[in-house]
Amino acid sequence: MLFWLVVVAASLCVVASLGVISLAARDDLAEVGYIGGFFFVVSVLPLVHGITVPGVLYGPNPATMASVFWALPIASVVALPVMAPRRFRSTAHRYWRAWVGAWMIGVLGLAVALLAWPAVLPFAAMGSTNAVLVAAASVTMCVALSAVHLRLYWIGRAPGSFAVACGYLLVGGSALVWVGRAPFTVGFWFAHALDIVGVFLGCVAAAVTFRQGTFTRTVIAPLIAHDPESALELGLDPLVHRFIADLEAKDLMTRDHVVRTATLALRVGTELRLGAEDLRVLGLGALLHDVGKLEIATEILAKPGRLEPDEYLEMQRHAAIGDEMIRQSRVVADCAPVVRSHHERVDGGGYPDQLAGDRIPRLARVVSVCDAFDAMASTRVYREGMGADRALAILREHAGSQWDPEIVEALARVLGPGVGPVLPSALAEVGQDLAGGAACCVDALPESLIPT
Repeated sequence: MLFWLVVVAASLCVVASLGVISLAARDDLAEVGYIGGFFFVVSVLPLVHGITVPGVLYGPNPATMASVFWALPIASVVALPVMAPRRFRSTAHRYWRAWVGAWMIGVLGLAVALLAWPAVLPFAAMGSTNAVLVAAASVTMCVALSAVHLRLYWIGRAPGSFAVACGYLLVGGSALVWVGRAPFTVGFWFAHALDIVGVFLGCVAAAVTFRQGTFTRTVIAPLIAHDPESALELGLDPLVHRFIADLEAKDLMTRDHVVRTATLALRVGTELRLGAEDLRVLGLGALLHDVGKLEIATEILAKPGRLEPDEYLEMQRHAAIGDEMIRQSRVVADCAPVVRSHHERVDGGGYPDQLAGDRIPRLARVVSVCDAFDAMASTRVYREGMGADRALAILREHAGSQWDPEIVEALARVLGPGVGPVLPSALAEVGQDLAGGAACCVDALPESLIPT
């Protein structure tokens, strides 16, 4: 029973993991490749475990246990680049094919060696101190990988992220078999079931999602991507795409501005160590902060010059209008305070409610800083952008009166030296399927909001 259960299931898992790796190679999705490599290792070595089960093709042999003892530790090393800090990730991703390919060849070689010479690899006895320590390390790594995707699920609410998180937990749970002292117990069989189900959740769920009609880069990659904008984009409700498409139809400048503002806000929110739920609300609020401009006359939005006092008062209405529009949908209603308050000032001189200090929702203060930075740094209808350095200097000059000083400094750390306002992001395609072509423009915010 063990022979057929493991051989058939592990073979299917190998096929599933190879499918994910091939998708990663085709579209150059580094992190997909790392995760495919992880599941490949925890499929191939358990396949050896099944083939060498005593009493079928082999007599009593150490390869049966050695293969599964080392499966999770080796897989954890393959997936280590997924946990790398952001500053090292680009280097790791550049060489992901070599990394994953080398480990695949090495694991296949190890599998062949175990089949040919079952005693080639040592292992710790079930229940021993060494076995428990290795199991604990493997479980810890799987929990850490799962936590990454569970966080992304809370940001984007995409079922695929939740499935991958569960897959890691289940595979990690299978390592607990080494805490037991004998095979063929209830726990022994349960561990095998955890491993099989975990691999299928991690691999097959992604493949099924792909076959449902959405292309790899926006479906499979965000399942295991670190950046919250990818997670948010994956889980966006069609209503949000519709809002952004309508903004593009109304004013191309506004559409691209809100996308850049949302990208920057999510990165600032990450720098501020906001929780996953706050990042989700922040991202949605930043994407929709100018949705009220759908009700503002186009001639005011696109006016190639300063606004007249009455036009400026009309423009100010967009914050309250956006709040009213968003509160009508339960899908995005929780980000309404961000939309309403993104033009409030910490000194109480903003609009529409003249809130001051901590009375302004913190997420709205984040959007306010990122909104102003992009508006000042980017080229507008009637003037060239002043550039990132000048825009940041103005933000710092007025920190404490117009903007929150803590958030301004967080923005400065995110930008780093010599970084411009245009940021690549997974959010760049939001609404494009509905709106048609993309544009590369900026928002035309009222000039009076920008200190001189």
